[in-house]
Amino acid sequence: MSAGRNDVLPFLSFLVPHRRRLPSTDHGAPRAGRPRPLARLSQRTALTALLAPAVVLGLSFGQSAAAAAAATPSPATGAATAAGPARTASVRAGNVSVLATGTTLGTGTGLYPRAVRLAHNGAANGRIIAGVVTFDGDNGIGAIHESTDSGATFTQVGKVADPESSGGRGLCCTTLFELPRQVGNLPAGTLLWASSAGQDAPNRRMSLRIWRSNDVGRTWSYLSACATATGTAGLWEPEFSVAADGALVCHYSDETDPAHSQKLVAVRSYDGVTWQGRHDTVASGLSTDRPGMPVVRQLPNGTYFMSYEICTPGGQYQCVVHYRTSADGWNWGDPTYLGVRPQTADGKYFRAAPTIAWAPAPDGGPNGRILLVGQRLLNKDGTVAADSGHTILANTENGTGNWYELDSPVNVPSPAVNYCPNYSSPLLPSADGRQVLQIATDWDGSVCRPYYATGGLLGSADASGVADGGTYRLVNANSGHCLDVSADSRAPGGNIQQWTCNGLGPQKWRFAAHGDGVFTLTGANSGYCMDVENGSATPGANVRQWYCNGAAAQDWRLSNVGRGYYRLVARSSGQCLDVAGGSRDPGGNVQQYTCNGLEPQIWRLERV
Repeated sequence: MSAGRNDVLPFLSFLVPHRRRLPSTDHGAPRAGRPRPLARLSQRTALTALLAPAVVLGLSFGQSAAAAAAATPSPATGAATAAGPARTASVRAGNVSVLATGTTLGTGTGLYPRAVRLAHNGAANGRIIAGVVTFDGDNGIGAIHESTDSGATFTQVGKVADPESSGGRGLCCTTLFELPRQVGNLPAGTLLWASSAGQDAPNRRMSLRIWRSNDVGRTWSYLSACATATGTAGLWEPEFSVAADGALVCHYSDETDPAHSQKLVAVRSYDGVTWQGRHDTVASGLSTDRPGMPVVRQLPNGTYFMSYEICTPGGQYQCVVHYRTSADGWNWGDPTYLGVRPQTADGKYFRAAPTIAWAPAPDGGPNGRILLVGQRLLNKDGTVAADSGHTILANTENGTGNWYELDSPVNVPSPAVNYCPNYSSPLLPSADGRQVLQIATDWDGSVCRPYYATGGLLGSADASGVADGGTYRLVNANSGHCLDVSADSRAPGGNIQQWTCNGLGPQKWRFAAHGDGVFTLTGANSGYCMDVENGSATPGANVRQWYCNGAAAQDWRLSNVGRGYYRLVARSSGQCLDVAGGSRDPGGNVQQYTCNGLEPQIWRLERV
């Protein structure tokens, strides 16, 4: 939820933790300067507020930053929820089990976590640097932690103490970035830390202030501000990238335009000091929409990928996650285009506070995955999914098509919509793409605290979860279509294709186990087995139905690659069941092909 975030805290403007407020429509307190929709006043506001006395909804809170940080957050709806007083009482009474899983980062409040793995710092390469917002009295602090053991443990090694975030002036929405190349006099490997500062200063002229470190986070010096408000409206959630022309780009959420409740903006600098070219990247034609919380990553193919939320008044898609792309990291196209909503084949999607990361291919090949996490996972109908707070979505197609589910390393049970639980959780994949470090926040009954853990990205790699004798339909992760016998053929040689899922017999397959994760699949209508034509070992060989004969061409080894997702490998050839050409059309042919980890070879098994 972005800065004027709208979702999080109705009455808690003092919770500075994130700069955002709650989702635009369900929560939030009006920001100074002009009345704001009771939508999500960015939790960031809340964060910032944490640092100073605040008057919200007519209630006066003269708390110190520390007290504010310890105060119970107000739920997005304004009523007590699991994240508010009721949850706190339950925790203290022992009625709620340990909240988020993982290891706590630091000893107290920690908001808006960020993490980078050093790649341009010589002998320090491979270390992980993490930052969180915390407080020392009324002073907002950027606490810098380091791990030298791939995220197993962290030690605080430095801090950013910006005077503009001291004395209750406000601190929110920080970011952390390692320069991949020289920018002006800033060498590759320079660490940049930036924040939203000044929300609670007497004149409330917010700015996005940037600090630099050339000793891997031990000491920091002020560099510049990429944006400064001329009035009392908010500037939130700075994010860095380096464009194709070498410019350092600062992306942020902007509330200063009277024509927009909030929009996304970018500026650039060729020396890290002087900023130019301010322009909108996402600015809805509907003035009440609130795009916010941008995160940008450059993909190996050169494309720049930006995730963000769009909070809009009311409805199922309040604060839903979107993305758009840029060829050069600076030009993002028509800003009124709101982008694409990522979702799974069965329609699940994230709401609020997204972050993204790129994970390399685990086999060292050219194909990797985009990883996406958000605060809450919703079902197609807008209800909260069972695995909300414990899910990463992955995509192997550079963001296009459907996404599929993975278990996240940190489990934040049933995150409520407010500034703390599972809010803007960074993901940091390992260099080999096999694991991912996650830092997620949760309310522990006293403060909002960060938890970290590392988990696998490859699933269980076995056939666990598949029942011998069970009947399943197989849904392709890329297309969302079902494995189907063409035209309901009852003849040997009937072709196998993908087709719109319809619940009919040609899309139902009985699984018979033969040990070591190997199964034969028999068509429920035809009684024939799924077969590699003529037992071919050639990539691209057709897959059909044929008399069940016990041949290796009819044996398929299942390997779990995600939550309910599998790849099927022909025992005869070692190649994967694949939709030819990555087709997303009904009727796309099914074949065997060299296993490559891409979604046309990933199938969701749904028992019927």
